[in-house]
Amino acid sequence: MLEKALQKIRNRHFCVIGDVILDVFQYGEVHRMSPEAPVPVLDINRRLEQPGGALNVCNNLRSLDASVEIIGVLGDDFEAFRLEYLCEKAGVKKSGLLRDLRRVTTSKTRFFDGSKPLLRSDHEQRDPLPPHLEDKILQEIRRAFKTADACIVQDYNKGVLTPRIIPEIMRLAADADVPVFVDPKFDHVFSYKGAFLIKPNRTECEHMSGNKIAGHQDAEKLAPGLRKKLGCENLLITLGHEGMLLQTADAAHYFPAHKLKTVDITGAGDTVIAVLSALYSAGFSLEKAAEYANRAAAAVCAQPGVVCARPEMLLEHSSV
Repeated sequence: MLEKALQKIRNRHFCVIGDVILDVFQYGEVHRMSPEAPVPVLDINRRLEQPGGALNVCNNLRSLDASVEIIGVLGDDFEAFRLEYLCEKAGVKKSGLLRDLRRVTTSKTRFFDGSKPLLRSDHEQRDPLPPHLEDKILQEIRRAFKTADACIVQDYNKGVLTPRIIPEIMRLAADADVPVFVDPKFDHVFSYKGAFLIKPNRTECEHMSGNKIAGHQDAEKLAPGLRKKLGCENLLITLGHEGMLLQTADAAHYFPAHKLKTVDITGAGDTVIAVLSALYSAGFSLEKAAEYANRAAAAVCAQPGVVCARPEMLLEHSSV
């Protein structure tokens, strides 16, 4: 059944809307302190650039051989050119990536002394989009929804998903009968009413509910009320090393984390929503798609760096 679903994914087209990020990884070694200030000097020997934010979801979908297009905003800078190149390299359709001369492209640079994290520097601008760019974004969304099988919204509160754009996404998706999967952040989390599924993490759920989630039992108690409060059809709460909880209109389904050695959790949430939406669009029940998404998250966390889910990875762990 999984093999057939993976074949069907090749014929599915996804529209990903949200904040795009250039992730930069600088690796080196510290052998001395700076004579200018009491800080270590990092001798860099390797630099790695990867598409992050909404584009990491696109990369996961492309890794599963789906057709994907991204809708978002870049600045007019070197980082924008790098992200466009990375889109072309991965086969992500980038006609919906718009330029704003007054913005900077969001980038996050992580510095490592060997494998030890040393520092992270962020360069970003979180102002909401101006009206003329909102108009262009909505124009791209209308176009994309004519052919999309599903929409994934990745909100990192960087200004692309504004109070005007979010309800328009939901309205246009309803008109086009396109299911919307949302990975929210704090600012606009209650604006996605009508979404097919919303996927907050533990911290976001605690913020929304005002209650501490000590374990999956707490999440199970909160989930029915939170699903109604958010106004979504389904709620998926990711709980890190404890797995995740799916709350539908009828029942709660708990998926404990798989016992694989965790090396790096970076990008695991992006893998979850990509695998979940891909398998559901290919005909899996939501519960079965969530089960495989949980397995995929464990598999990517068992490898260093930002790793995308691959068909062979899902097949390998299909019997875990």
